[in-house]
Amino acid sequence: MTRVTSDVCVIGAGPAGSVFATRLAQLGFDVCIIERTRFPRRHLGESLSPGVVPLLESAGARACVEAAGLRRVHSVSTNWDGGPATRLDPGAQGAVVDRGAFDAALLAHAVASGVRVLQPASVRDRARTPDGWRLTVDADGAASELHTRFVADASGRAGATPGRRSPTGPRTIAIHGYWRGARLPDQPSIEAGEHEWYWGVPIPGIGYNTLVFVDGQRLRAERGTPLDALFRELIGRSSLMQECRAAELIASPTTADATPYFDDDCIGEAHIKVGDAALALDPLSSSGVQKAIQTALAGAIVVNTLLRRPESAGAARQFHRDSVRDASERHRAWAATHYATAASHHAGDFWRVRSSGAPPDAAAPTAVALQEHEPIQLSPRLQWVDIPCLGGHFVEVKSSLRHPGLDAPIAYLGGWELAPLLRKVHAGMTPLQVAQAWSARMSLDTGLSIAGWLIQRGLIERYAAAPRPEIRA
Repeated sequence: MTRVTSDVCVIGAGPAGSVFATRLAQLGFDVCIIERTRFPRRHLGESLSPGVVPLLESAGARACVEAAGLRRVHSVSTNWDGGPATRLDPGAQGAVVDRGAFDAALLAHAVASGVRVLQPASVRDRARTPDGWRLTVDADGAASELHTRFVADASGRAGATPGRRSPTGPRTIAIHGYWRGARLPDQPSIEAGEHEWYWGVPIPGIGYNTLVFVDGQRLRAERGTPLDALFRELIGRSSLMQECRAAELIASPTTADATPYFDDDCIGEAHIKVGDAALALDPLSSSGVQKAIQTALAGAIVVNTLLRRPESAGAARQFHRDSVRDASERHRAWAATHYATAASHHAGDFWRVRSSGAPPDAAAPTAVALQEHEPIQLSPRLQWVDIPCLGGHFVEVKSSLRHPGLDAPIAYLGGWELAPLLRKVHAGMTPLQVAQAWSARMSLDTGLSIAGWLIQRGLIERYAAAPRPEIRA
C-alpha cells in the first residue's frame, strides 16, 4: 500500500474545499484534496449572491471562474409579497453559473497553487494518531495510506466526519429539473406559492433550472404520486414556465435536501468543518456558496493558527465555533422575516412554520445628522469586550466593541482596527477633528467615512452637556 503524507487533508472539492485548500497552500502548507466524483458534475447552488465575486477576488480566483462562464444578473423577477415585480440590480453584482464548470475552475486554481488532488477517491477508513490522522484512501481502484496532521471536512451535506447537526428550520425538500427550449427566461425568478415556493435559474450553456421547495412531510404524503407528475403539477401552478410552454425537461426531476442546520462539532483538536459540512443556510437566501467560501477563507486562518500557534488554539476554535453559530442564527432570523412577508399573503402551515421566530419589527435606527463641526462623544452604551478575531494570518484576541446598534461585537471596520482609533476620540471633539486625529493612519475621507458609520449606528453621539467618562480599551 502506497504511503502518502500531507500537512492538511481536505475531503471534498466543492467551493469550500478548493478555496480552503488554496489558501492553506498559499500559507505554505502541503495540502491534499480527496474528492469522490469526477469533475465537471452538475450541482445545485447555481445562483451566486453579490458577495461571492469579491470573495473570489480576495482568494485570487476571480479570473478563473469568470473564464468558466459566470453570467451577471441584472434583474430578478419576483412574485413574493402580493404581486409580480422586477428587482433591478444596475451594478449586476449577483451571478449565475454552471456549477460543474465553476467548481472545476476553483479546483484547477487549487492545483495551480500547489494542492495535490486524489479524484475520484474516497476515505475507506480513518484513525487518530499521536500526530494527526491515518486515512485509508481508495483512488481509482488503488488503496493508499495517507498520514496527515489535520483533516478538513468540506464534503457538504454528505458529511465525511461524525457530527451533531442541529436543524435551524423545518425539513425542506427541493424538487428540481432542467429545461431546454425556446424563449426560456434569461434572468432568475422567485415566486411564493400557496404551500411551496419556486426558484428559476438560467444556467449558462445548459438551460433553465426550476426548483420547487416543499415541506418534507408533504412530500412523504405524496409518496404514491410519481415524482415527474408531481413536479410538473407544481411547476404548472407557478408562472416560471408560462412563456415557454414548448420547453422540455432535459432529464427526470430529482430531489435534494434543503433543510438548514449547523454542526455543533464543527471543529476539534485535529479537524475542522467548512461549507455545508459546518452549516447549511435556508435556500431562500441564495447565499450558500458565499457562506461556504467565507467559512473556507476564515477556516484556513483558524487552521494556520492551530498548527503554527498552538498557544492560541483555544481562541481559534472558539472563533470558528462562534462564527458558525452566529452566521446560522443571523440567516435563520433573516429567512424567517422574509417567510413572514409571504405568510401575510398566503395561509397554511408551510408559511406559518417557516416564519416562526421572525424577530419583531423594530423601528429602523434614526440616522443622526451630525455636522463635521458639531461636538460629539462616545456612546455611554458602548462596551469593550475581548473576543477572538481574524487577523492577517492568525486568530487573535482583540478588544472589540459591543453596542445595541451592532448585530455582534466588532474589532475591525473596513480593515482598520477600532480600538486604537477610538482611543483618540475625546468628548467634545468634532467628527472632522476625529478624522484629522486618524490622519496619520488613513486619508481624511476614509476617516470621515468610518466616523460617519459609527455615528449612524449610535456608537458616537452628540456631545452631552455633562461629559461622561471616556472608554478605554
